[in-house]
Amino acid sequence: MAIPTIISLSEDALVSVPYALKNASLALGASHLQTIFRVTLPAALPGIVAAVMLGIGRVIGETMAVLMVTGNSAILTASPLASVRTMTATIAAEMGEVPFGSVHYQALFWIGIILLVITFFLNIVAQRVLKKYGMMK
Repeated sequence: MAIPTIISLSEDALVSVPYALKNASLALGASHLQTIFRVTLPAALPGIVAAVMLGIGRVIGETMAVLMVTGNSAILTASPLASVRTMTATIAAEMGEVPFGSVHYQALFWIGIILLVITFFLNIVAQRVLKKYGMMK
């Protein structure tokens, strides 16, 4: 579900690289492949990373569509073809029926905290990638 978002935004980032950069690289004798990997991709990298982060955020935060597609089965399995339930779908499906303050209620909040930590970790990784390539100060 996130692939169309990632591809669309990445394409926009690649298209927005100025032609002057590409033409300057080609004028200096670089091949088309060298221009792509040494000029176009580094210039578009912040947009591509942002697209991937947005796609991952969408996957993590998606609830109802994933709930229906995955079968909504609250069991652990090693089979990739078996029905499962995502963490966000668990919170959405169970929060309305759980007694306030119970252990189950607290477990659902811990699931939310785990999702927050995962998102925070992914943002740190994205910032480090951008710093590594000099795209962020």
